[in-house]
Amino acid sequence: MNEQNKKTALISDFDNTLFFRNTEEQFKAQDIFEILFFQKRGGLFGICTGRSPDSILDTIGHFMHPDFIISVSGALIIDGKGTVLDKHCLDLATTEAIYNRFKDKALVVVHADGHVYALCKMEYPLQIQIESCDELPADRIYGISMRLPDEEAAAEAVQCIQEEYGDRAAAFQNLVNVDIVAAGCSKGTGAAKAKELFSIGKMGGIGDSFNDLPLIEAADVGFTFPTSPEALISAADHTVLSVSQAIETLEKEA
Repeated sequence: MNEQNKKTALISDFDNTLFFRNTEEQFKAQDIFEILFFQKRGGLFGICTGRSPDSILDTIGHFMHPDFIISVSGALIIDGKGTVLDKHCLDLATTEAIYNRFKDKALVVVHADGHVYALCKMEYPLQIQIESCDELPADRIYGISMRLPDEEAAAEAVQCIQEEYGDRAAAFQNLVNVDIVAAGCSKGTGAAKAKELFSIGKMGGIGDSFNDLPLIEAADVGFTFPTSPEALISAADHTVLSVSQAIETLEKEA
């Protein structure tokens, strides 16, 4: 495709970037307005998240239609119709080993086949309760998410996974949460693959936490917030107050 015909895209983290769970206005009206009109003008909008696709689609409902979703921290990419475009799987043995290593220290769920399987007490209606890893679809395990007691415990878990399973798995911290995917996967590799799949010219990326650093670094134009960790602020090209402001800035530079 001719470089002039390539589209501009913004890829956004979901939680605490686009979606704010514990606020009255969980989605900012101005963000939704700008996303819809950005798409109408020919831009592409993608969501990049540690969540599974069904969780994202259930949360956004019918008022937002992303062109693609990079889910499970880069392990699974689907288009706007739900078609799987790219995937990277954890093997069952690694999944079970990590679960057994942390089951007494963390709340653990597994992302597989587009769903979330709970290996602990279910917290959300979409989670599927299972008793052991033997019940997982072994050839479609995309990742693991764990919630630790505090940030220090989460950082220690990341270090442990890198040391003990680094040849098979990669771990990313988001405050007290840790997302684990196949080695070589990240939000950054997912964004790079989406750029290739959708013939994107200029790609913007925005996020708020440590696990978004690969996304910001992979983007042609990286965005974060003034309240983000210093590592993200240093890596980003712009600090903004909202997704809508990131879209405005990206279009000016396209």
